[in-house]
Amino acid sequence: MRAIVRNVLLACLISTFALFGALGNSATHHKTDRKLSAQQLAAKDAERSKESLTCLGVAGLAWVLCFWRCGVINRRLNAERIYQQRFNEYMRNTSIQRQ
Repeated sequence: MRAIVRNVLLACLISTFALFGALGNSATHHKTDRKLSAQQLAAKDAERSKESLTCLGVAGLAWVLCFWRCGVINRRLNAERIYQQRFNEYMRNTSIQRQ
């Protein structure tokens, strides 16, 4: 269970930094761009949008991988739980047969 919590917290941390990267790259923060020509401004805007989409993609990927890893951990825990139940049932039955 601790591994699932650790995965969720790690995904929260990664997505927080990625979202801050996407939000911090907006055009309102760049006051030096007023001196650039229209062509240079268009190139910078295109680059900013690529960087923002990359940051959003990283945030989405972090959550997808988190859910995938939590699913793998849950499957392993369920298999271990079933194995433990079968083992306990077997031990109970064999102890009764011995007496």
